Order: sequence, then structure tokens, then C-alpha cells
Amino acid sequence: MLKNTFKWLWLLFFCFAVGTVYAIDTLDEAIERESAYIIDRAPNNSVLAVVNIKSDSISLSDYVMERIPDYVVRNKKNITFVDRSKLDLIQQEIKFQYSGEVSDETMVSIGSKIGAQIIVAGAISEDGETYNFSIKLLDVKTAIILGSSSTKIVHDNAMEYYWPGSKVAEYAKQKELEAQAKRDSTARKVKTALGIFPNGFYLGYLGSLNSPIGISLGWLNTTTAFFIDNEFGAPSFSGHERSSSLTYDGNTVTANNTNKYIDEHENTAFSWDCILGFNINIVESLLWADAGLGFEYRRKYKLFSENNSSSGSEKIWVENGDKKDKLKFAISAGLYLKLWYLYVQAKYKYVVGDEIDHSSYGLNNLSLGLGYVWRQD
Repeated sequence: MLKNTFKWLWLLFFCFAVGTVYAIDTLDEAIERESAYIIDRAPNNSVLAVVNIKSDSISLSDYVMERIPDYVVRNKKNITFVDRSKLDLIQQEIKFQYSGEVSDETMVSIGSKIGAQIIVAGAISEDGETYNFSIKLLDVKTAIILGSSSTKIVHDNAMEYYWPGSKVAEYAKQKELEAQAKRDSTARKVKTALGIFPNGFYLGYLGSLNSPIGISLGWLNTTTAFFIDNEFGAPSFSGHERSSSLTYDGNTVTANNTNKYIDEHENTAFSWDCILGFNINIVESLLWADAGLGFEYRRKYKLFSENNSSSGSEKIWVENGDKKDKLKFAISAGLYLKLWYLYVQAKYKYVVGDEIDHSSYGLNNLSLGLGYVWRQD
């Protein structure tokens, strides 16, 4: 039992150690990690000075040298840091760069002059696809290294800001370009598979219950496009004769004789509507919404029975004589869905002034279409 427990503890320790060794942090996370190491190693009530952070970016070195004292003092009150102004005076005196190469002897000498007990020095360098951030602590009196630590830094936004021209930055940009090219290639393949082209002409059938014959012509684009729809509804006289000498005004039949006509309450009509409008792309080259405005031309007929002594009874279709009902405005709204070279559409048309047939839930005004798209790259 004890042996198995030991094995599990060793495994957990190993996983933790591997995760720690190969951890890759952002710049700020790396600074906090190394600052925590300083807190762990520095004795209580000691005076520290961050003398040097070597790197190829002066602004990066300055940033790290400012952040380390802030973090350490905030998390351990009994550690103090030498004021940065004293370091600036020494810098002018011996003409050394915070980001340059400084020997341990020079750093110990600087620490002695400014009253520090422990010197913190470090370096940030490129290491393949990442950066390596290392620090060490030097005892000013003995010049002995009290400890050292290192952390991997990923190329994040902060590193891009402080060290934009590094090889790691260029490598990261190249990898991002390759990843973007791969994403674009995948997107192109998906679009090609679905037929999602930038634009194209389309032509197809369009019809409804009232107007079963129709044609739709238009242009689909990635932003705004246009269309023209025509639908036809042919009258159905059902084998009965159509009268050309009689008219019907909605109430009575007008004729030059005294024949009597009985309304049989049956009707038919010829209709033609023409609507122009715009398509608005709502899902890239896949789904469009459309809105249009046009007119409908309609000729109505009503079925009557003629009763007279000579011919007996005969059913006759009589044209509606109310001229104002022949031409009306029409509006429409709908959707287009395109896959590959085919498209389907559905739109609702309303003729201004007409009453909606609630018995059919307005389905007589619903038009459906199917057509072909000519790809235009």
C-alpha cells in the first residue's frame, strides 16, 4: 500500500516538474514568476537593487527593471529596493547600459556604491520560437550567486511592442501568415464545395397558387444586388363560352337586350405582376433578403347563366367592367438561399387594396422559386 502511494506521489511530482520546466508564459507572467523566485530567495529585511536586464531592446529592459521591484515590494513588505535614481547616477558615472553586458564584479561594485545587499541581474534572449528570461541574485559582500532561475516567454502583444524586430517576432508573423493562408484555403474549399461564389446572374422559375407561371431574373452579389420578377395567372373558363359583348361592373350585367343573368358566384382572372427590387446579402454569398415594388395587371371574369326563350340556359363568362381594378401596386419581400449553382427562393407578395384570403392563411400570396446561378468570379 505504502509503495503504491509513493509511486503516485512521484508521478504527480514528475508531471508538476515537467509542466514547470516547459511552462511558457507571457511577458508579465514571466516577470511575476521570476519576482516570486526573488521573494523566495531574498532574506527578510534585505535591500535589493535590479542593476541590469540584458536584452536587445532598451525599452524592454527598462520595463522589466521597473516591474520587478513593484511586484516584490507589493507581495513582501520586509524587502526594499534601492531607488532607481541612484542607479541612474551610477550609470552616468561609469557609462554602462542596463541592457548591455555587465560583469558580476561590476554589478557587485555598483551594489556596494548604492547601498544594496543583493544584486538582481538578468537577461532576455531569443531562443528558437520563444524568448528566454533568466535572472540571478548576487550577494554584494561575498559576490556569491544566491540563486538563478529562467522562464520561457511566448511572443505576445507586449513582446511585439517592446521588441518588434526580433527573430521570434518575424517567425511569429510568418507562422500567423501561414495559418491565415491555411484558414483562407479551407474557407475557399468550403465555399467552392457549397457553391458560395462572390456573385452571379440567376434565372429561374417563380410561381404561386394564383400565378403558377413565372420567371425570376437577377444578380446576386456579396452586398446589394437587384432582381426583376414576373408572374402570370391564366384564366380557366372550364369549357364555357366567354362573352365579348357583355360587361359586369360588380353588381349588374350590362347588355343590349333584356336577357336575364343569374350570378353563379364563380370567377376567374388573368393576372400579370412585374416587381423590381433589391437583394441584400445577410450571410456571405449564401443567403439574401429581398424587397421589391411593382404592379399587378388583372382582368377579372365572372360566370353567369343566360336565360331566354330562344337559346334556353347557357353559362357565359363575363369580363369585369370596373377599369380601376385592372392595375394595382404590388410589394414583395422574401429570401434567397443559394447552394452550388442552384438557388431556392420564397417571397410574399401583397397587392395594395386586395383583401387577404384568411381561409388560406395568405398562402395564395406566397411565391416559391427554383433556378440556376451563373458564377461570376
